Amino acid sequence: MEYRAHLDTNTAFRYHWLVWQLTGITQPRYFSTYLYRLYAVLLNILVTFLFPLTFVINVFFSKNLQQLCENLIITLSDITANLKFLNVFLVRKELQRIKIIFKYLDKRINTEEEYRQLRRAIRIAQLSFCIFWVISTTGTSLSLFMVLYSEERSLLFPAWYGLDWQHNDLAYAVCFTYQLVALVVQAIQNVANDSYPPAYLIILTSHMRNLELRVRSVGLSPADNKENMFLSKREQQLDLKKFNDCIEDFIQINRLYDLIQKILSKACLAQFICTALVQCVVGLHILYLLDESDDYGAQILSFIFFFAATMEVFIICYFGHYMSAQSLALTDAFYECGWIPQTLAFRRNLIITLMRTQRYAIMYAGSYIPVDLPTFLLVSKKA
Repeated sequence: MEYRAHLDTNTAFRYHWLVWQLTGITQPRYFSTYLYRLYAVLLNILVTFLFPLTFVINVFFSKNLQQLCENLIITLSDITANLKFLNVFLVRKELQRIKIIFKYLDKRINTEEEYRQLRRAIRIAQLSFCIFWVISTTGTSLSLFMVLYSEERSLLFPAWYGLDWQHNDLAYAVCFTYQLVALVVQAIQNVANDSYPPAYLIILTSHMRNLELRVRSVGLSPADNKENMFLSKREQQLDLKKFNDCIEDFIQINRLYDLIQKILSKACLAQFICTALVQCVVGLHILYLLDESDDYGAQILSFIFFFAATMEVFIICYFGHYMSAQSLALTDAFYECGWIPQTLAFRRNLIITLMRTQRYAIMYAGSYIPVDLPTFLLVSKKA
């Protein structure tokens, strides 16, 4: 059909790939390999490695428990963001394989409903990127606003640079400029880091939904969409071919699930640990130190980091839970397809497929922790 040629679910990740090109993970086409590698190495040494290091060192220079809490919140969040960025670099080959499977599944669209389903999923995935972009931009702008209107000379975030920037104008200009540039780069990294897990889950779920529709339509009459109990030999052969195509789609979706599980497992585990630690530190800050502090800017930043870390886990768990529910619906579709009047070969293939669908798909963080809404509640309670 004509609309197949105009649909590419990989467009849901075009912003992510652009960010990964800008931040040194994937080389753009028609760009010098040597120059790009030099650019990627310099950028990631100066930003991905040195920028969080300034926060880590500053933790050891905390003068009291209040400063320790404030520094820990920033440090934990930034280290987690860089670990997720490193994970993207390590799984970049898997990301390329996922693009190939998406292209195959896009060509399997049979109906207008399936087309609309995927178009809606692409819009939601792109919207999730835009939402994280707005959140990141707001946080960065707020930090800059607080510095500009501060009564004392300050940086965007408390960090150690080994320079007397409080009393030296040149040192302050160097430290502030470096921190601003590094913060902008890391903000761009974080947008992709935080939005690609839900985006991949959204598209995977959409392809599962489309396969469910195709499986349920097997054995149904096109005229009234009801099961036909009396089929001719030709109709049985057509249904067998249609069902075998669905089995091939199911195999590709399982491959897709395994690849997405691999790219998200470590990233989700790092995010769960970070969220639990940030919630603990912010809770300590609120319960015991909030009344003693007159630094309202630091308090606002603590709440922002708390909200951001919590929402990152909630969004991943929400779409992970939705994907698991769709996996169950796909399993039900195999049971409910029109198999009764079919051939022996059809039923044999169905039984083999049903044996493979007994365990529904669920994402795991670190290959152990389920990525679903009960896990989100558990993480929040334990924190």
